[in-house]
Amino acid sequence: MQPSPYPKESFRAFLRDAALAEGFDAVGFAPASVPSRAADALRDFLAEGRHGDMGWMETHADRREDPQTLWPEARSVLVVGQNYAPGHDPLALLDRPERGAISVYARNKDYHDLMKARLRALAGKAVAEAARLGLGCDVKLFVDTAPVMEKPLAVQAGLGWQGKHTNMVSRSFGSWLLLGELFLSVDLAPDTPEPDHCGRCSRCLTACPTAAFPAPYQLDARRCIAYLTIEHKASSRRTCAR
Repeated sequence: MQPSPYPKESFRAFLRDAALAEGFDAVGFAPASVPSRAADALRDFLAEGRHGDMGWMETHADRREDPQTLWPEARSVLVVGQNYAPGHDPLALLDRPERGAISVYARNKDYHDLMKARLRALAGKAVAEAARLGLGCDVKLFVDTAPVMEKPLAVQAGLGWQGKHTNMVSRSFGSWLLLGELFLSVDLAPDTPEPDHCGRCSRCLTACPTAAFPAPYQLDARRCIAYLTIEHKASSRRTCAR
């Protein structure tokens, strides 16, 4: 087989097809950097203490602001999304106050394990294909367990936009995408970033039962149920003791 005259383009197309074949629902490419506005927003978030007890966010802020600080060899990022939407309307449970509501993402197998297994398989294929094309690509994979600003990267990769609730919104999958990343040492062409489509809508803000959003596009984690039941140690201990 003759090598491609455009190996990076061939490699990029291969990665997209391979990611979809592994079971991911959305795929895009971003540069190994985050926009300055995202880094500025992180600094403001930390300066105002809205991260609460999550000291690791402040400790590793420099890595979060710059993917190349996390891994200097990174030149581009393959961002993948896994759709976890249920087959029913989860909001219907709100009309049943006698029933406890469990977050949809927590009702099935741990998404870290599922997505890491798929990303490991994709990483192996990426290294082999890069070698075949003469590119010699190294890779590192992440699924929500390292200081990666995954949502700004996903926006740059064209997977969606960050809504007023600060989560990523996809035109195809709504807010139901879990994110993972494959850092690549090869410079690949990025996709077109997705513009903001929120408009005047504020349903996500009014739906929050603890008013965790002091303003659109701003989150105070100290008011968030997920923070209070998972990250905030004192509250977690009290919850588990009940």
